[in-house]
Amino acid sequence: MNHLATKITAAVIIAAAAFLAINSSWDDSFIVDEIPHVGAGYSYVTKGDYRLNPEHPPLAKDLAGLALLFLDINQSAFETPVWKDNVNDQWNFGRNLIFGSGNNAILITHVAKFPMLLFFVLSAIIIFVWTRKLYGNGAGLISVFLFSLSPTVLAHSRFVTTDIPALFGVLLSSYFFIKYLEQPTRKGLWLAGISFGIAQLTKFSLILLVPYFIAVALMWAIAHRDIVRSLARTITVMAIGFIFVVWPVYYLHTMNYPAQRQQNDTASLLGSYGNKTLREIEIKAAGVPVIRAMAQYGLGLMMVSQRSGGGNTTYFMGEVRSQAWKEYFPIVYFIKEPLAFWILALVVFIGLGSRASLKWPRNIKDIIRKNFVEFALLGWLAIYWITSIQANLNIGVRHLMPVYGFTFILISGQISNIYQNVSKQKKIVLASTLVAILGWYAYENIASYPYYLAYFNQSAGGPAGGHRYVADSNLDWGQDLKRLSDWTDGSGIKKIYLDYFGWSDPYYYLKDKYVWININSFSSEEDFLSRHPEGGYIAISGTFLMQSLDSSKPNYLWLYAKKPTVVVGNSIFVWKVAGSR
Repeated sequence: MNHLATKITAAVIIAAAAFLAINSSWDDSFIVDEIPHVGAGYSYVTKGDYRLNPEHPPLAKDLAGLALLFLDINQSAFETPVWKDNVNDQWNFGRNLIFGSGNNAILITHVAKFPMLLFFVLSAIIIFVWTRKLYGNGAGLISVFLFSLSPTVLAHSRFVTTDIPALFGVLLSSYFFIKYLEQPTRKGLWLAGISFGIAQLTKFSLILLVPYFIAVALMWAIAHRDIVRSLARTITVMAIGFIFVVWPVYYLHTMNYPAQRQQNDTASLLGSYGNKTLREIEIKAAGVPVIRAMAQYGLGLMMVSQRSGGGNTTYFMGEVRSQAWKEYFPIVYFIKEPLAFWILALVVFIGLGSRASLKWPRNIKDIIRKNFVEFALLGWLAIYWITSIQANLNIGVRHLMPVYGFTFILISGQISNIYQNVSKQKKIVLASTLVAILGWYAYENIASYPYYLAYFNQSAGGPAGGHRYVADSNLDWGQDLKRLSDWTDGSGIKKIYLDYFGWSDPYYYLKDKYVWININSFSSEEDFLSRHPEGGYIAISGTFLMQSLDSSKPNYLWLYAKKPTVVVGNSIFVWKVAGSR
């Protein structure tokens, strides 16, 4: 396939995936994290005030907020205490703006989500271009195919969150940084610096790019005997990013944020921060005009470290706790990606093993020099995986999103290398096998449409069985509330008892058809029928359902033992409890 045909094919793959992403999200409700993100983003672009949601950088939220400027939105939420008086009342502000001010929440949902696809499309382009540059046309197409049709990637491609933006930030900044090390031009320096700065505006975990870039620079220096110059260039790249990108952006976001209010908010938000010296420095910096923009960036970093250390109550393989499991991310990553992907990974490992007997250069400098980009990409995977496993926050495979791009690049490249190094007869067999595996991979995507967030492979029992292993943002993030409403309308249901995991407003969708319940509402079927002898429908979000399965506490075991009447989007379980009349 020639270069033009390869580019056209890649464009078709990306366009088809973007189409699937848009259409699959059309009946989504806002997920949990989108409520504060969308509200905060709208406040940034209309008020220039960063009092809401400082624990996440602004880039994704800004795009959502800018998109909403095209709508006629009632801004009465800015006249309420959640904006005027409360400290970082991001959840209530977002909910008030979207659902409580007479606005069209469904239209807001569609419009705010749409610009998020920009991060997905740009990431796909970088993956294709970089892989093709390293390994050729075939590898480029395989990598963009794997990335674009990953159910997990597509699930998060349309959310107003920081996960796909972080993936984009890693790809963009690493591409230009490595290119600058290889070709140190003035243009390359500025592209690397600006890209690094953009990455820091996507997610605070990308502060890991600082030690990563230093490690990559040292690796380059070992191969080329240029330690001082390599480190100096790396520091310059990062300085450009912070001084010419992060600082100005945060300045624009804090220019209408009263300095005294910022300082008071900072003191309140860091009240339980462990390092008192660092906390006091941050609080003082928040009141200094010249540097308070960067102080707001520092506040976000400190809040993230505080949140990560505190953990989060979640369900994992039959256990509920707030402390992390070391095996969480490896297992969740395995069951959330199609088995076809893991077969390709196995082929790569076997291929690399069969080549292990080949003579490698004895000089480590030659090894690094000849495989520099691969070593660099593997370095990021090692740093991020180790950090993720050691972190005390297990709420979703989405936190691994920054490793997805490099993984697809490396696997596709090695498949291409294996293909190039086998005989002509074996090429036919390998090509046929590859087509079959990629066909299965595509089938998994289509079969899980439109419920990409709840995708699990066959080892977990598929999308219908994944709840037995994990919940939260791997399965149920509040995305199916509108679909539940559509189901009740279509089924003629007049009332439903609901325990919903999410911050979208049930009343907006269900009106007076729903009754709020929680785990303490009914202890058994008999208890329910004693108060509602006519029977009724009970809907429980998968996250609350699985977190409740502890027989020593109030729970939903009495419902879990019964087959659900329907499972909406694989995330909201609905039972009909038959009454006596």
